[in-house]
Amino acid sequence: RRARSAVIVSDERDRFMIKPLAEWLEMPRREVIGRHMSEVIGQQAYDHRKPMVEAALKGERQFFAATFDHPSRGLVAAQTDYTPWFNPDTGAVEGVVMVITDITEQRSNEQALRESEARFRRIANSAPVMMWVTRLDRVRDFVNDHYVEFVGGSDEDARTLDWRTRIHPDDVDRIVAESIAGEAALKAFTLEGRYRRADGEYRWLRSVSQPRLNADGGLAGFIGVASDITLAKEAEIELRRLVEERTAQLAASEAQFRAVFE
Repeated sequence: RRARSAVIVSDERDRFMIKPLAEWLEMPRREVIGRHMSEVIGQQAYDHRKPMVEAALKGERQFFAATFDHPSRGLVAAQTDYTPWFNPDTGAVEGVVMVITDITEQRSNEQALRESEARFRRIANSAPVMMWVTRLDRVRDFVNDHYVEFVGGSDEDARTLDWRTRIHPDDVDRIVAESIAGEAALKAFTLEGRYRRADGEYRWLRSVSQPRLNADGGLAGFIGVASDITLAKEAEIELRRLVEERTAQLAASEAQFRAVFE
């Protein structure tokens, strides 16, 4: 972003304008000097800025952002700073120093970011899994609707919940240790364990977390997704129990066989 400046005196006529501002307005400086502000930027833009100009001429600095109908680029956004220009001998305000910065690209980027975040939220809230985005302090910047439903309470409750209070007592030490190790490795890691749902029932969850990096490539937190695998886990546990039971039966039968024939 490049700042451009000009000076108007108490009659709101331009007395000085740097070349970059004249070029931005696409007007030769010689055609600007001495003209009233409304003639330079247009009556509509002037009417919007007039209260700020009048306040600055009374000695009150003004800082604001507004749109401007540019001669060739159409509607642009500008950040403007009106600073009173005081006479060093009398202390009276004799004019205003105006610094204008084109923030159109910044506004466009911010709008694109907001639209991107809105799309992400729509997708995340329609997913049948729990999703979250954490900061380095482990507070979550975002949780989707399925996450809030599992946790119970408000969105704020879900974002600030200490998950260690929801882990099954038999799983908590293992999961905490695996989570710390996974985060320290700065790679995607998976956790499986039992977590207490809002209704008090423990459910098996399988979560996958991975690092979230900032613009400089540094660690900003983690992104995670968790799915309820209770039915599959219970089936796995039951199958393991049956296998162990059958193995024990076979071992007992083999021992009996040997006792008879040896």
